[in-house]
Amino acid sequence: MSYCIIPVNNTPNSTQTFKLTLDGGRRNINIKLKLRYNDILKDWTASVTDNSTGKLLIDSMPLVCGVDLLGQFQHLNIGHAFVVPTTETPLMMPDNKTLGSTFILCWGDST
Repeated sequence: MSYCIIPVNNTPNSTQTFKLTLDGGRRNINIKLKLRYNDILKDWTASVTDNSTGKLLIDSMPLVCGVDLLGQFQHLNIGHAFVVPTTETPLMMPDNKTLGSTFILCWGDST
């Protein structure tokens, strides 16, 4: 089982892009993760692209706590992702100042 923390920063009005490769298990996963914060809706969303083919796999997936974000996309075989609070907080989900500090984004594979 292999998991990593995505190094998110809190730059205002930013779109953050990460190329992620997870080696291990029976396979390698190679994706591009694009994170956006929507100031009007006050939420984070993610898009996932296959790094090998450039094909968009998931678009505008909300980053919420308490669920496997990729659980409904297991047919894509790209692992699991979770938003996890690092400390007690009254917030139910990360805002534009707390993702990467009060909340972390973890991605990995359990195979």
